[in-house]
Amino acid sequence: MPWWGWLLVFAAILLLGSWWLWVRVRHTWRSVTAVNRQLSASAAVVREAGATNPAGAPVTPELAVFTHPYEAYRQRTEIRATLAAERQARRAAKLPPWARR
Repeated sequence: MPWWGWLLVFAAILLLGSWWLWVRVRHTWRSVTAVNRQLSASAAVVREAGATNPAGAPVTPELAVFTHPYEAYRQRTEIRATLAAERQARRAAKLPPWARR
């Protein structure tokens, strides 16, 4: 095979390898942008859900991981007691008179 034949083979290998790399990079970039869009949408949903705060739980600016275990336990028991009292009050209105305390 003459020298220009080997040059064409080498150029073809180089072009095919470059094309394959470009396709993989483009696919990876599209995946990253899709994940970024999904994370943005999820963050918006979490922000909206955190703004409503339907359970009446106090909004703490710090993560529960960084609180003292006793404080976390105390907060949890207070919230559970409050929710149980609210649930009992709602239920008491629906009970028949003979079942009320």
